[in-house]
Amino acid sequence: MGNNNPVMKKKLLIFIPMVLLPFVILFFFDTRLWLTARDMIPLDYYFLAKLITNWGLYIFYAIFAALFVYSFIGKNRKLTGLCLAYLKAQLIVSFAVVRILKIVLGRARPGHGADFTFFSLNSQYNAFPSGHATDAVVSGIFLYYLLNQSKYAACRFVPLIYAFIIAISRVFVSAHYPSDVVGGMAIGIMGAWFYISRWKNQAS
Repeated sequence: MGNNNPVMKKKLLIFIPMVLLPFVILFFFDTRLWLTARDMIPLDYYFLAKLITNWGLYIFYAIFAALFVYSFIGKNRKLTGLCLAYLKAQLIVSFAVVRILKIVLGRARPGHGADFTFFSLNSQYNAFPSGHATDAVVSGIFLYYLLNQSKYAACRFVPLIYAFIIAISRVFVSAHYPSDVVGGMAIGIMGAWFYISRWKNQAS
């Protein structure tokens, strides 16, 4: 991995400003965008957004659990390693990093204002970043990578689209502002990329 450190740093230096600028712009229009998104869904279809936001991630979890069992039974070390890398990305990035940022920043959720109450354990002030968005994007990218390396490469964009739908559902159900979701997706992209890169270097 040491040989790739300069490359990784260079990519991070490019990626972070690319995400930071739209995030800052979004921040100033968050309330207006959230209200627009909330009003876009007719009440008759609101349950679909709730269904996706509450249960959508479990499809990803089921797929990776099945892949891990399959790799273990088939003694496929490469696939087992990738599944373990996915687990690390979820535990360290989607859970630990995101949870720490939520508590430290203490951003209010929609309907509770757009203010920050730093170091808050109140879930109503743990909006940024969106954990669902991070989780979904990590899962989507890992599954994209797997499909891209298989005979099902034509379907590789499906998990990314599905991850995006889960992420934006958080805005439609008024759980997050758009910038919370964008921030969560950015963290998910960096986390997935980092752990896939590590796994590829260890496997080679």
